Amino acid sequence: MLRKFLCLSIAVITVCLSTPASSQDPIRMETEIRLRWEHRTPFPADDVTRGFSRTRMSFFTEFNDLIQFQMTVRDSRFLLSGADESEVTDTPQMQVLSFEIDDVSRIHSHLDFMAGWNLKFGAMDLPTYNKGRIIHADEWSNLGPTTSGGYRLQRSLLDDALDINFHHLTISRDQTDANNVGEYALGLHVAMNELPFVEASAFLWKYRADQSNADSASANGNADPGSTKEDTYGIALNLREGLIENLSLSLEYALQDGDRYSSDFDAVQRLDSLYYAIEGEYDLPPQEGIWDLDLVVGHIRATGTSSGATRNEAFLSPFGTPHGTHGIADIIDNSNVKNTYFGVRTRAFDTDWQITYHELRADQGEDWGDELDIVAEHTWGDLEVEYGAAKFISTNGALEPTTFFYAQSYWNF
Repeated sequence: MLRKFLCLSIAVITVCLSTPASSQDPIRMETEIRLRWEHRTPFPADDVTRGFSRTRMSFFTEFNDLIQFQMTVRDSRFLLSGADESEVTDTPQMQVLSFEIDDVSRIHSHLDFMAGWNLKFGAMDLPTYNKGRIIHADEWSNLGPTTSGGYRLQRSLLDDALDINFHHLTISRDQTDANNVGEYALGLHVAMNELPFVEASAFLWKYRADQSNADSASANGNADPGSTKEDTYGIALNLREGLIENLSLSLEYALQDGDRYSSDFDAVQRLDSLYYAIEGEYDLPPQEGIWDLDLVVGHIRATGTSSGATRNEAFLSPFGTPHGTHGIADIIDNSNVKNTYFGVRTRAFDTDWQITYHELRADQGEDWGDELDIVAEHTWGDLEVEYGAAKFISTNGALEPTTFFYAQSYWNF
């Protein structure tokens, strides 16, 4: 596969050099300006207020009728107090620099075996699949969406009954590695769109950790533990819309196995964990004088299947736990947790409202606590404004009770 990709890249460069871009091809620009204010009590012992700004400018064009180009520049800054350098950069960064080819076989007759495959390569945003709880782009981060170099191959088969996506993402390079393998992720997602009763997808992601292991060990004064590999695989099912009137159901089930470095034990542990999430939403028939309500009920469990000093029971997305999975205060990671939640969604005064209660229990050990969230979203033309408030009540001494507020605005033009 690597050899074919190298040959393909050379062919693309040849096409670019031999076929000049049309001067009539327009350059399209999109800009997103996001401002966010947060207040958290305590953090961890004192109140903290932070302000963020994130600006993304994207440029799109076509070199010819074969190759499309995207370039995105991102600037992330603090507006108010804050010292978390992972959330801010001092200078604008090149975030995305990618090329996209519709039907690879058009490059050269020798690539007829790639007919119907679309290719995107370069630096690109990570994908978000299904509900984004396992594989996601981390849009919430002030540095997000998460970006990685690599390529993606996509093809639809059987009149779009199957949609296949293959990813090779380079997270970071190890210049001291003789093979220069580094840290990477391989992903395969297959969507099955013509099954009876449900829409389904199956996925397999293979992740190799390297530099992150060394950095985690070094922070605790330990030696580099070397690389580790882990697999995340599973299925996602969604009941077809309209099959049961006013009701939608979704199910996600995933397993992880392999090895993961634990900085707490300074050891590479055997990984053996599972995850599932089930969610139902019922649209109550509207009644005159009463708001139209959607009722939402769900349960998420992320845990291990066995215990012991040589095993790691934390189910973790290769790209981290997405914001709001277990409440918008983001107190609990996506591991060793049983999250039962219920809430309502409605629209009133031209604003979307969502109120959700999370019962956060530990699969093993002491329970975490309970959280109540309120989120409101309103749109004025190109400007989107979002407000959120959360109250987390701890049931053990390990976590502090927390109050969290935020106000966030998007301006897309």
